[in-house]
Amino acid sequence: MSDVRYSLRAWTSADEAVCAQWRNQAGQPPAAPAPEEQALVLCDADGRPQACARLRPHLGLDIPRYSFHIGRAVHAAAELGLYHCQDTLLLGNDHTGEAELVDLACAPDCPQPQQALSALLEALLKPWLADPANRGRQLVVELAGWRRADGRSPFWDGLGRLFYPADPTPQRARWGEAWPAHLAALMPRQTLYLSFLAEPARQALGRAHEGAAPALQALATQGFAYSRHVRIDDGGPIWVLQASTRLG
Repeated sequence: MSDVRYSLRAWTSADEAVCAQWRNQAGQPPAAPAPEEQALVLCDADGRPQACARLRPHLGLDIPRYSFHIGRAVHAAAELGLYHCQDTLLLGNDHTGEAELVDLACAPDCPQPQQALSALLEALLKPWLADPANRGRQLVVELAGWRRADGRSPFWDGLGRLFYPADPTPQRARWGEAWPAHLAALMPRQTLYLSFLAEPARQALGRAHEGAAPALQALATQGFAYSRHVRIDDGGPIWVLQASTRLG
């Protein structure tokens, strides 16, 4: 970031509309930060917002947060000479109580998006790492899943619509962050085999939307990694940072 000078400031109500234009997570504008959250905006030398993010101390304690864990099941029969591995999906609440990074986004014309997002992440991580009482084991960030040019999600078309056949867009807009909990009530609790899904749905699983490249690069720079968990509506990847990774 040697070419561009940036400054950090706290998120204000005026930033909500600006950041909503950058965000690509289920089409939802960011909610106003809660009092317990840390919310920062990165500005350029002229004071124009270039990136934003919020860190909330605990997720899923008021409304259950659901995700799919990508696991593996082995079917073996030595007497038949068979050994078959199957990738699986299992609905759960594995990240309940962990800290969460939300609304990580930058301006489309930001000259150095990866560097700007890295600086913002670094500023949010310092107080989180310094507060073990409220830190939890992980910092979680969900990324919107990949969509075709027409805006449709192959993962939704291959799985979600079988349990909720209507267009999910109005429900995302209506329920916001509560939408996954409502959707999870319709989804099977049993283990799902990925081989049962159509190829486009399998290919989209764990793949972030095309505009996520700078965010993924910035997250990787700060020690985040893919957790083998995905969002239950569009299959977007969930990345996590283990506190021990940065403290060790």
